[in-house]
Amino acid sequence: MANDQTIRQVPGLYRRRVGDFVVTAVNDGIVPIPAEVMVGMAPEEVQKALASRFRPADPHVTIGTYLVEHGGSRTLVDTGSRNLMGPTLGKLLKNLAVLGVIPDQIDRIALTHLHPDHAGGMLDDEGKAVFPRAEVFISLDEEKYWLGGEPPTDALGISAQVNSYASQLRKVYGDRWHAIGEEEVIPGMRREALPGHTPGHSGYHISSGTDELLIWGDITHVPVVQIAHPEVGLAFDVDVEQGRATRRRILDRISADRLAIGGMHLEFPGFGHVVRNSSGYEYVPDLWMPEI
Repeated sequence: MANDQTIRQVPGLYRRRVGDFVVTAVNDGIVPIPAEVMVGMAPEEVQKALASRFRPADPHVTIGTYLVEHGGSRTLVDTGSRNLMGPTLGKLLKNLAVLGVIPDQIDRIALTHLHPDHAGGMLDDEGKAVFPRAEVFISLDEEKYWLGGEPPTDALGISAQVNSYASQLRKVYGDRWHAIGEEEVIPGMRREALPGHTPGHSGYHISSGTDELLIWGDITHVPVVQIAHPEVGLAFDVDVEQGRATRRRILDRISADRLAIGGMHLEFPGFGHVVRNSSGYEYVPDLWMPEI
């Protein structure tokens, strides 16, 4: 095959069993970002850290979602970005179709937060609901921050866009929109507050028998840098310091408890563990298994 032809990967799907749950990582794509948006590490140091792990000089951020199947129901944790962040993203629906899952088979959507790479897939180009039956769950703090009064502002201009899009989401999904605290979305799947990246940023803890999984949302965006250097945040963090504190707390907890994780920006296939090493923390991705 000629070198100038694009060779596409097979669909971005990987399944993991968590007791009676089946959790599928569904890739939405990958997008480069400038090293300059990382906070707490100079751009040249970011690039050096990436090069040491055989990564491109500028960070490439994986965008992912998770399909949680249990007892005949389907819960989608986040919805990817549709076409809001460029042509390399928006692969969620095509990848779901490979599983034989269509949008009206999704019973509920559990959002980690309202940034466009997480909630962008909820509306189509005409502003209509992509998931016509889904109940939507979002944290009370997230709803309050974006929709509770005057729109927040930031130097990058992201907040106004999120406020506008979130307002549209709440209107379109209507009485299927639910703001919740730290409670179960379905039995065995509980929302967990992980503030910092946004005030209402959420994870979802899945527990069945002796098996557990924490889908940690945006605890990291560039895991090969931020797991080894948890002090490094992103310009997109609403509260960088709180994000750092939450990241350190979660890394301490999951490494001590040997808790399996999924994350929207973990490199595909999007499951693994964190262990302590002599200098701090290290990410250990799951071994690919042909059967679960």
